[in-house]
Amino acid sequence: MSRFSRCSPLLLAAFLLAGTLQSAQSAVEPQEHNNNAPRTESGVTLNNGKPWKTDAPLRKGMEAIQRDMKEALPRIHAGTESPRQYVALARKMRNHVNGIFKQCKLPPKNDVQMHLVLDQVLQGSEAMEAHNGQASGAAMIVHALDLYGRHFEHAGWKPITH
Repeated sequence: MSRFSRCSPLLLAAFLLAGTLQSAQSAVEPQEHNNNAPRTESGVTLNNGKPWKTDAPLRKGMEAIQRDMKEALPRIHAGTESPRQYVALARKMRNHVNGIFKQCKLPPKNDVQMHLVLDQVLQGSEAMEAHNGQASGAAMIVHALDLYGRHFEHAGWKPITH
């Protein structure tokens, strides 16, 4: 019997989410970024050292996620994003991800990597809707966008600067 099998599922989920949100918070805090540093915390990898191919629905959806996050970041940084605004932003994120899932047709290996990125967007959205750790949820999404830009081909993609 594992030491975790005695924990309540809710407690275990809270513990895991707390660790994820703690590491994601730095994505919203101003800092110097080193885009050459290897990052494996998400499990996202390159395709034999090269970015993964994308398709038009994926690029369109990721641009929409990035656009909506860029619009909200000044309020998030200023601490003026209201709980209602966080919930609305989370719903937009989920709608964009659902649109990607419905329309995107990637090869299986590309798809697996993309799901790792989109899972972070969805986790960030859940945190923003929970009214607890909303800025950390936003940080998770910013981090997911950074992962996308470093691991997927997308002409003209620029990381969010903050």
